[in-house]
Amino acid sequence: MPRVKISSPDQFLFSMERAVGISDVNYARHLDSVAMVNILHEARLQFLASLGFTEGNVFGLGMVVTDLAVEYQSESFANDTLVIDVGVGGFNRYGFDIGFQVSNRALETVVCSAKMGVVFFDFDKHHITPTPAAFTALLSEPDSRVA
Repeated sequence: MPRVKISSPDQFLFSMERAVGISDVNYARHLDSVAMVNILHEARLQFLASLGFTEGNVFGLGMVVTDLAVEYQSESFANDTLVIDVGVGGFNRYGFDIGFQVSNRALETVVCSAKMGVVFFDFDKHHITPTPAAFTALLSEPDSRVA
């Protein structure tokens, strides 16, 4: 099976830091892949919060993850500080891609790149729904939120 290759978004719109905790480390004493997935989800939620949204309410609609790919590039260990940069792209009728670059602040190395596909969802009707035009417009505007 070919390796996953993930390209970075054109620009990052949000950035956050997170320390690698002891519970994030596996038996090999480096950051566990499952912990990284949780870190990526936290970054997605913090990104949405920076825009004034939650995953349950983006202009009245919910947001669900449809796919996730992670390309690991280097190790990280307990007490390392990770910088998670978040951008968007690949808008389509029902959703878009959220791109991530996770770096080790002290070592200045990329730990992983990731892409998460999301769609908008009407939880009352239990089906996907078109991307709100206001959301696309909001993310298309040049803004001071750019990381």
